[in-house]
Amino acid sequence: MKRISLLLSGIMMFCGWLGAQNDKISFNKTEHDYGVIGDRDGAVYYDFIFTNNSNEPVIVTNATASCGCTSPIWSREPVEPNKTGKITAVYTPQGRGSFAKSITVYFNKSQIVHLVIKGEVVASESIVKPKTPEEEYPVELGKYLLKSKELKFAQVYLKEKKTIRLEVFNNSDKPVAQKISRLPKQITVEFSSAVIPPKTAATVDVNLMVTDNHLLGNLTGEFTLLIDGVQHSFPYSATVQEDFSKWTATQKANAGRINISSSDINFGDLSSGNSRILKVSNSGKSSLNIHSIKSSDPSITISKPPVSINPGEIAEIKVIVDSKKIKSEHLSTLTIITDDPNKSVVEIAVKANKKS
Repeated sequence: MKRISLLLSGIMMFCGWLGAQNDKISFNKTEHDYGVIGDRDGAVYYDFIFTNNSNEPVIVTNATASCGCTSPIWSREPVEPNKTGKITAVYTPQGRGSFAKSITVYFNKSQIVHLVIKGEVVASESIVKPKTPEEEYPVELGKYLLKSKELKFAQVYLKEKKTIRLEVFNNSDKPVAQKISRLPKQITVEFSSAVIPPKTAATVDVNLMVTDNHLLGNLTGEFTLLIDGVQHSFPYSATVQEDFSKWTATQKANAGRINISSSDINFGDLSSGNSRILKVSNSGKSSLNIHSIKSSDPSITISKPPVSINPGEIAEIKVIVDSKKIKSEHLSTLTIITDDPNKSVVEIAVKANKKS
């Protein structure tokens, strides 16, 4: 049966080809593949276009299908010389599986053309429908859509270049221009296309490379792009660390070693004052360099931190709480960034309870 079906399909295609090559009437094509069709998605349509190449009007006198699931539709009006007409094939799924059906078209010039439609019918629920642009790119900046606007670089080593690629889409009917408006020195931006054509996807590469030791630790910021003449800000974040993998075993063994007097500071209800002393010492063989001490909250500040602590020395850092800014139960974090290869990041919890 399979061989017979293939033979029948080949015969229909050959006959269609012969009819399509007639010098009086020619078709754009004589076979159409609908692809995969859902069994509950209703009828599907396709227009076969023909051209009248003769010097006289032609009329489609009849069109018949090989089964009841296929219905041809055509205009009864004459098609003038050098003009086009169409035969619309309508296929209504009945059952599941592959199909190949024929439509025989009769013209008034005694010409007959065989058209073929084919495809595969499957369960409708098994078909994965393509997403709309709004579904594929859920972040909207007008007609400029993004899959994500998130720029969390996570851990980045000093002097390492790290890139996050933003996938964007122009959902308008006009070109959209994009260009840089304002960038911090550690951020660069590269556009796959400065002007995105209508209904077209593009990419924006955001590169982060930190070379300044003072930016070690938790880094946050934002940059601005001009999209279709409108400024839009893009926030970013990263944790910048020194890359100790490049240090030799001797360097690591002779490095400074950080020690702190306490892993948390509790101000209580501030009855004993709004400042505390944090002691930081170096038990290593070399100077311990303090790159930065940062607070997670503006209500917590510190006195000027030491730049370097010699071996055996102890430095005192005053931690201050602004009682006007804290809440009833306040928690924050101090982050100390050093060049200790064994403990380059030290976090200290800061607690305070404001009197009610």
